[in-house]
Amino acid sequence: MQKTLHRVPFSCRGSWISFFRKNPGLSGGHPAAPLSLRVIAGVLWERAEILDLDLEREGRALAWCEELAPEILRLREIGGPGLVSIAFQDPETVRLRAENVTLRLDVQEGDISPTGSASWRLKGGSHGWLVVRAAEGALEKGRFAERHALWLRGESVPAELVVHRTTAGSSAPEPRGTLSDCAAARRAEIDRWRTVAAKQVPREFADLAAREAANLWNITVSPLGCFRRESTLVSKGTLVGLWSWDHCWHSLGTAGLDDKLSWGNFLAPFDHQDASGALPDVFCANQVYWGNVKPPVHGWMLGLLETRHDWFGESHRARIYEPIARLTRFWLRERDNDGDGLPNYLRATDSGWDNATLFDSGSSLATPDLATWLVLQQEWLARAAAKLGRDDEAAVWTAGARNLLRLLLERFWTGERFVARQNGTQEEIRSDSLLLRIPLLLGDRLPEAARRWCLDGLLDPARYLAPWGLRSEPADSPKFNPDGYWRGAVWPVTNFIFVEALRANGLAAEADQLRLGYLRHLAATGNHENYHGLDGRGLRDAGIAWTSTCALALLHPAPALEG
Repeated sequence: MQKTLHRVPFSCRGSWISFFRKNPGLSGGHPAAPLSLRVIAGVLWERAEILDLDLEREGRALAWCEELAPEILRLREIGGPGLVSIAFQDPETVRLRAENVTLRLDVQEGDISPTGSASWRLKGGSHGWLVVRAAEGALEKGRFAERHALWLRGESVPAELVVHRTTAGSSAPEPRGTLSDCAAARRAEIDRWRTVAAKQVPREFADLAAREAANLWNITVSPLGCFRRESTLVSKGTLVGLWSWDHCWHSLGTAGLDDKLSWGNFLAPFDHQDASGALPDVFCANQVYWGNVKPPVHGWMLGLLETRHDWFGESHRARIYEPIARLTRFWLRERDNDGDGLPNYLRATDSGWDNATLFDSGSSLATPDLATWLVLQQEWLARAAAKLGRDDEAAVWTAGARNLLRLLLERFWTGERFVARQNGTQEEIRSDSLLLRIPLLLGDRLPEAARRWCLDGLLDPARYLAPWGLRSEPADSPKFNPDGYWRGAVWPVTNFIFVEALRANGLAAEADQLRLGYLRHLAATGNHENYHGLDGRGLRDAGIAWTSTCALALLHPAPALEG
């Protein structure tokens, strides 16, 4: 599958610089958009394009194409000898080399000031600067189409420049080795991850595992600003932050690649946990967003980390126990707005399923999925407390989980189906959204009739099951929209959740049917945020992390979480 820069940005592990053809004003990229050097160390939705790249000869624009590999980007003249090669020397430093061609870099906003001979500084987003200097050959400043521009003149002899991102400095480092040496070093880093990811994977999925590992390497960033530890971004294309449930899958998906990174991914939002115990909705390098929250999947995910990865031990459990306890108390105390013992969402976006049909009649709902996550989270806290020798707390969490499970069944299970409840009025809210079937994760804690309802239609191609996974709204629903985000599209994360839910109910063959169907489609189609509910084509951001992390987690199935 050909990688192109309107699908997957070119970057490297640790870097806040990426090259991408951003679709202006919309999610994802566009093949007709300019190729831009971007600095994504800003705020969400900030314009990140700093320099647009183009090829010239004797002042005339050239036709060219891109050749993208994870370690090197080449811009090659069509029908001519011109070539620009781009590689990362280190996460903050990029090398660009022009041969038989001139590379023009158009400054998108603001001024550009000299910092020495053939060296200039320009604003690099809201969190720093870029220093651009010649390493070899001629680098000239001028104006193009009423904007500042730089020309790297490589038509007669090769020319090379260095671009360096800095928080406040005004100098760029000296080149180390050749550009090819830089690309080889990055290739070695990627290959180490690829090799680890492909271990014990069936031959059918070896290439998929290697591809997903390379994507995660590409979208990991170094500590900067609100990121206090190395972390995996949601994307280096459009979604240049970290949401407070995506990070759980980032942790699980990188757990077999780099245990320090995996643990950093899990802890990253907890660096911003507030006094009430809440986590932010999302944070970027330069801003933390508190308008929403995300569902408490954290205890469930910790259980999966414990059972799948030997590196997770007593120190990890002790480190995260109290933050998870505080997060749980936030939901139980601060989000039970009518005092009925059942926490509620204030907004649909708090659920993670932003526009699911369940919320069509109002967003402030108590829902069975939220209660399910909190039952599982209290059960994890009870197990963790017992292992940490905190027996009294273990008993409290065990009682809390049992009481919440009782309320879940009393209030949300009608005897025929699961429903949600309007906060305050207790009005019954019905929907065909897949979200109402998440209690299936509870396995035999549910009555048999409730389990049967959750499974009804789940694997029916006319309803929820597409060959590539589960539709977020069934195809026979009057509200079904195959490209409707959470109203019919297929999501990697819901495939992962329901593979685990099927296995928790002893349905291993059915879980494998869902798991393998999704993995085969992903291998053939490529990464996307979600997939069309009828034809399976990829939709929106193509470099998103949890598509990769879900794939790696599903390639290594493990025993179901203990009950």
